[in-house]
Amino acid sequence: MESNKQKVAGGLFWSYGERIMAQLVSLVVSVVLARLLDPENYGVISIVMIFITFCDAIVSGGFGNAIVQKKDADELDVNTMLCCSVATSFFLYVIIFFAAPAIADFYDMDIIRPILRVLGLRLLISGVNSIQRAWIQKRMLFRRFFVSTSFGTVISAVVGISMAYRGMGAWSLVAQYLTNSFIDTMVLLITNDWKPRLQFSWRRAKSMLSYGWKVLLTTVVYTIEGDLRSLIIGKQFGSADLAYYDQGKKFPNLLVTNINTSISNVIFPVLSKSQDDLNRMRTICRRSIRTSTYLLAPLLIGLIAVANEFVQVILSEKWLPCVPYLQILTLVFLVRPLTTTCQQAIMSTGRSDITLKIMITVNVTDVVLLLVAVFAMKSVLMIAVGALLTEIVSLGLFMKYVKKCIGYSYKEQVLDIGPSLLVAVSMGIIVYCVGLLELKTFFLLIAQIVIGAIYYILVSYILHFEPFEYILKMVVEKFRK
Repeated sequence: MESNKQKVAGGLFWSYGERIMAQLVSLVVSVVLARLLDPENYGVISIVMIFITFCDAIVSGGFGNAIVQKKDADELDVNTMLCCSVATSFFLYVIIFFAAPAIADFYDMDIIRPILRVLGLRLLISGVNSIQRAWIQKRMLFRRFFVSTSFGTVISAVVGISMAYRGMGAWSLVAQYLTNSFIDTMVLLITNDWKPRLQFSWRRAKSMLSYGWKVLLTTVVYTIEGDLRSLIIGKQFGSADLAYYDQGKKFPNLLVTNINTSISNVIFPVLSKSQDDLNRMRTICRRSIRTSTYLLAPLLIGLIAVANEFVQVILSEKWLPCVPYLQILTLVFLVRPLTTTCQQAIMSTGRSDITLKIMITVNVTDVVLLLVAVFAMKSVLMIAVGALLTEIVSLGLFMKYVKKCIGYSYKEQVLDIGPSLLVAVSMGIIVYCVGLLELKTFFLLIAQIVIGAIYYILVSYILHFEPFEYILKMVVEKFRK
């Protein structure tokens, strides 16, 4: 048991380290590029990324998860899934290449055609990268993620910012995305003891895809749910409105995706190995939810409280229209880590059919709310509100089924979420009140952040918050080693 605890703690340490480093660099890059580029440039890339993200979800969706979920996966299994992944990525790139002119005509933007064809090359890289990451994730060698992400993020940041300074507009973002994916994959290829080989087994493929196709379809449905909003905003309201919406989503997404990915990468393989021990699965699930809530609640609620000052200082006043989107979408991302952990627990029991059914239900709900917001209310802001309502419905369904699958009761779920959330809300109120002071915007933002951080940490220490003490102990032990 102690060995497993050490693996989880070590995995979380390196996975968090990787995500935090990537988050900091991405934040700097986003700020610099937002100041150098116009909202219209961001809008073009946002439209292109709708199609790239959808195809990427297909490539990265079920193949890697099938490797992680299978208890005794060997190199033949990995190479079989690699063949499936690469073949799928190549097929999707061909579709993207020939569909690019029609997509450009649909949005009446000629620049979309070449950008889509070039950025689509990322799919070919993802076909290999997703399998590399699954193999490393299964073996819980998360330090390798830290190294590959460090190189990829820093080098791509230099490339993107350099091109933006030279006035290359949307192409600077294209170069940043492609460079990041390529460097990450090459570093993993060098550091990973598994090397791709031309091996394939129909029997293994059939067995693993019986699980993987449900995860794949779940991922695709989830991606459609998220990208459909951007697709419609770009067409109905224009690239500038889409840029404001996406910019409002970017910062909470940056925080949550990084921490969420860290937890998912560590928790899923551990849960899969413990699928015959429901008590252990429940314990791991509770640890994940307590930790993610403790870390994310103050960051996201604090972001809502300082949204206006944050946008003015970090992005400049030209991005102020994104503030209401940022505040509403931050609430969406506050709910998401809880949903993800419950989903991982259900999938680890082998019940990918349940997650698929839930996501179909959620997707139908989302489409209905989206159509009402677009055609009845004609409001981008109401699209954001609809996203929040959809996320709440999703959380409710996953909480219901995680109770059935591993016995994680509603009472336990509330007790794991409640304390951190209450302290974070009280911190948010204090931070918002500080924002009413008559100070220059920059100094006001600094004061809000410092006071909020001191309050949250101090209350955690005084009340002996279990997640606070767990994280502190984990960090101290790592540095002692």
